[in-house]
Order: sequence, then structure tokens, then C-alpha cells
Amino acid sequence: MSIEIIHVSDIHFGSGESHGKINPQTGLNTRFEDFTASFTKVVDFAIDNQTDCVIFAGDAYKTANPEPIYQKYFAREIKRLSQNNIITILLVGNHDQIHKSTKSHALSVFDSLKVENVYIIDSPCLQTFKCKNGKFQLIGLPHITKHLLSTQSQLQSLGNANLDETIINQVETILQDYYNKLDSTLPSIITAHMTVDKALAGIEEELLLGYSLTFPVSLFMNDKIDYVALGHVHKHQIINRANPAIVYCGSIDRVDFGEESEDKGFVQVSLNRAGTSYKFHSLNPRPFITIETDLRNIDNPNLFLAQKINNYNINDCVLRIKYTIDSDNLYKLNETEIKKICTPAMSYKLIPDIKPSFSRIRIPNLQEAILESPKQALSTYLKESLNLNEAELNKFINLINELNIDNN
Repeated sequence: MSIEIIHVSDIHFGSGESHGKINPQTGLNTRFEDFTASFTKVVDFAIDNQTDCVIFAGDAYKTANPEPIYQKYFAREIKRLSQNNIITILLVGNHDQIHKSTKSHALSVFDSLKVENVYIIDSPCLQTFKCKNGKFQLIGLPHITKHLLSTQSQLQSLGNANLDETIINQVETILQDYYNKLDSTLPSIITAHMTVDKALAGIEEELLLGYSLTFPVSLFMNDKIDYVALGHVHKHQIINRANPAIVYCGSIDRVDFGEESEDKGFVQVSLNRAGTSYKFHSLNPRPFITIETDLRNIDNPNLFLAQKINNYNINDCVLRIKYTIDSDNLYKLNETEIKKICTPAMSYKLIPDIKPSFSRIRIPNLQEAILESPKQALSTYLKESLNLNEAELNKFINLINELNIDNN
């Protein structure tokens, strides 16, 4: 009999809110409501399908010091899992970690409160869990930092030289030790919050935290392992299809336009020593749509842009319109009218790229006249630009002579 597991990761409550607005009925940002709705769908699925275990592979919040409202909504869903006797494993990700010499992190409260059926993994570990459909073994690797491994005797005496290689070797040593302890008759799973070398990194911009160490996929290639539940990379992808299956479930919702083309969801895993299967479930995240157009040399930019927008289904989407226009034609574009067209979107931004216009340089002889004298330049401009007749031009020339404009 298979052990049914939900693999979910990178919830990041509090992120992406710059693309939302305040819901006047709830007082909450509409993008935060999107994220909570997505997580609620995951929990509903786990409960409705009598799941044995939910593995959360790290990054509950945008920061390790989340606002109380974010903690409230995350805890609400974890409580629902607990009350339905579903084992919930919470792995600490890099956004959950407080970067100080302390073992505290954003998920510490669940450990302190001893919430039933909830287990926190904040250091490398090997544990066996008993659930409705049998036992399984789990190796947990939270986001690996130098500080996290500094308690290991092999690393304490080392300096910063070749630190990346040292950490990778240390993790390999830890895993090999765990592999040797595994019962080969029981199904086994690894959950880790890290980047592996065959992953296609997500291109979300808001949540980048600088350098992230990359680990070789070969660390997980062991015949006792049936599934590897990875977090940290937001793009859902299958790194290795079987023996073992190595999978990023991806994040549950889009953070910014860097994830515009990525689907979001979770993975349903049927863990079995005789053969593990898994399936990605989309959460149908709110669409992000970018419309780009060039309005230069367009006689009616308002009509042109309106027709461009009408080619898209912008209902309830997060919309941005990037348009290029030259400064001379900027007055022709009525942004108020364009904004009215955008109102079906949940939120929208107009992003102009205004190019300087060189259409004012229309007099071929003017540049040569400037080289001759300011008087000659002015005379040329008056004649060719203002279309003055000979009498009018002579009046201006006489005035220029009276001003003695060429004298210093």
C-alpha cells in the first residue's frame, strides 16, 4: 500500500503585494489573499484525499520576521492538518532563518507549542514516521549554511578557504551516514531546501537573497531513496524521473513578473518501495500579463494601444503595459482613457519608455548657419521655420543689427 504525501514549498506569505491592492471588505492585500487561497487549496486537497503526510519544503514567509497576520493564516492551515491527523513536516528554508548566532527561526513557534502531528526540521536529521498506511523514513536537510554545519566536528576547525567544496563534502558525508542507517525494506524520502546543479533557476526578482550554494544531484542517487522533495527553486521541474524521483514542486503562486510564464502548484506523491509515482497539480494562479508595444510613428496611439489591449483577456489579471513613445507624440496619448480600458484587471501599471524626439531639427541649413554666426543662425531660422516674407525678415534683420548680436 502506498503512503500518500503532498509535497509543497515556497509559500512566501507577504511577498508580491506590490502587485495587489487593499480589499476594502477585508483590509488585506489582494495578492496576500491569493497566496492564502492557494495554500488553503493545498490543505483542502490533502484533507479530502485522506493524505498521510504533507511535506513543506521551506520558506513559509517572505522574511524570518513575519507580520502577525501572515503567521495567523499559515498557522490556521497547519492547525487544520493537525486536526485531521495528517503528519506535517515543516522544513526550514533560507527565508525562514534568522541570520544570527541563534537556533531560532520563523517556524520555531510550532516546535515550542508542541503542535500535534507537526514536526520541525531545522537541522539535518533522519526520522521514521508511522502513518495510516504504514511507515516511511525521511532524511531532512534544511537550508544549508556554514553556521548550520559548524556544530559538526569536521567543519569546526576549517577556515573560509574552499568553503563551498567543504560544505558539499560535509553534506555528502552526512547523507552517506544516513543511507547506511536506512532500512531498505521501508520507503524513504529526502526533503531539502537547496539548489541542485541540474535545476533551472526561477527568475523571480523580489525574493533574491544573494549567493546560493549549488549542490550536485549525485548526492541523492542512492537505491534506498524513492523520492526527493526539493524546495527553494520556484519553477516546478523534474530533475530525475525515477530511482529516485527528484522533484521541485515550485512555489504556490507568482511573486512577480519574473514568474509570468510559470505554472504554480504542488505535487501529489504515492510513496512505495515497489515503485513511487507522483503528479503535479496546478493551483491555477492569477495570470500575470505583459503587453509591450511601440507607439512611435503612430498617428493615433490611444486607438492603437486600446486595440492591442483588447487582444488579451485581462479580466482579474495582474497587468503591466510597457510602451515606447517619442516625446513629440506623448501629448497624443491619453493615459486616463487607457486606464479605463485596464479596469477589468485586478491591478495594472503603465510603464512608458519616452524617447527623445529629434523632429525639431527640421532646417538643414541651420547647423551650418550656427557655425557662421549667431546672427546668421537666427536669420536662417526666421526665414525657413517661420516662413517670413522678405519685408518681415528685413525688419528682424534690422533689429538684430541694432542689437549688434555678433559682438562680444
